[in-house]
Amino acid sequence: NGKITFIFDQPSSSPVFLTGDFNNWSTQIDPMELIEEKWQKTIKLKPGAYQFKYFTIEDGVGMQWFNDWRADAYVKSPFGGENSVVIID
Repeated sequence: NGKITFIFDQPSSSPVFLTGDFNNWSTQIDPMELIEEKWQKTIKLKPGAYQFKYFTIEDGVGMQWFNDWRADAYVKSPFGGENSVVIID
């Protein structure tokens, strides 16, 4: 049905957002919901490969970007490091 649930299972005292090329890398559009101690977001995507990361702003630390280590693949980010990739069949 094209729906996929992204799960960020690291503790965060601040809200976590899902960001990627499917939402123009917005850090505001897709807030994740804390369910059973895991941050989750279900969205609908058409078949294809999508780059993404998780984003939060932690007090005293500032902006934090996280990859999903269960991703289907990783690609170099133009800003350094890597982006996670999810592949939808």
